[in-house]
Amino acid sequence: MKQFLLVLGLVAMPWSALTEDAPYIPIVDVLPPLVSQPPAPDRAPECGAVGLDCIIWVEEQLAAWEAFFGCDHRAVFATVYRTLIHENRLYLEREPDFIEDPAALGYVGVEFYKLYDKAMRDYINGDPVTPSWQVAMDATQSGDWTGLQDLFLAINAHVQGDMPYAVAGYGLNLPDGRSRKPDHDQFNEVLNDAYDAVLGAVAERYDPFAKTYDDAGLIVDNLAGQMLVALWREGVWRNAEQIVSTRDTPLQALTDLTIEQNAHITALALQNGEMPGYRATRDAYCVAQAAARAEEVMAGGGDGSNSVDAGGAGLSANGSSSGGCSLGRGNNGMGWMLLLLLSLSATRLVNRLCRQSCVVRF
Repeated sequence: MKQFLLVLGLVAMPWSALTEDAPYIPIVDVLPPLVSQPPAPDRAPECGAVGLDCIIWVEEQLAAWEAFFGCDHRAVFATVYRTLIHENRLYLEREPDFIEDPAALGYVGVEFYKLYDKAMRDYINGDPVTPSWQVAMDATQSGDWTGLQDLFLAINAHVQGDMPYAVAGYGLNLPDGRSRKPDHDQFNEVLNDAYDAVLGAVAERYDPFAKTYDDAGLIVDNLAGQMLVALWREGVWRNAEQIVSTRDTPLQALTDLTIEQNAHITALALQNGEMPGYRATRDAYCVAQAAARAEEVMAGGGDGSNSVDAGGAGLSANGSSSGGCSLGRGNNGMGWMLLLLLSLSATRLVNRLCRQSCVVRF
């Protein structure tokens, strides 16, 4: 009921308020866990009491990928992923008790990152990747997609396709036996708070359209993106429950197929709306921005955007192609696409919850 009233109040807002930053609306926090497991082990010895050891390690690895990709369009997600991990680190430093088990958050963060790392290395080496990652990575190497499309394609592949396995692999319960779902849901607030930092990072480094979109867009666009990711993460939890429930059974293959088909279909939907000739604009902008940051560093200012050492991840260069010409304006229909995906994701989630509750109940 509380969530419904919040949405109703949003609809009744005056027009001026519709251009402000979107509030955090906990649309999935009231949904209970449906599957339980034995208590998970305490991960404080590996990750530190508040998970910072693991979070800092992941941030360092992502900084290495970011430096490796340079102006290749795959760098968009590496930067965004690092930015989100950095915001996560700030939360843990400021409010270590904002979740019940921060050490587990660090541990799952490492396991989740490893799936991204494997997908990147497999794609670079020409080895098979999942269909959703294939669509996302192929889009970074050809075509005239915006940085926001690169971003959502990669988020879709990593969150909808990869994350259920990281969550299921660690366990659905805290060391004391309670469900980890409240911690899982609480992280949605971190993602919501990081929204401006994410768009700012994309706009500053890779694609000026991200700022154009943010400045010109309405709050409904921002809400659509944020709520879409929240629904995807709710689907992550439900898929993790399915993985746990069907593991080592004849239904395991069906669970895997359903998870990937959902991510693949979403990826194909996100590919709508190319901006002809935009690849060359993005590439030229990225090169100019990188040169400006290098000048700042040489002058002793630094860009302040990366507080960890990029390290050496044993990576080798693989550049992106380019072609086309000028910058398009408007919001490219991205907000409406996100709203459509939001409604589809909500429908899928309701269907999945109905199926799961019946399975668990009976």
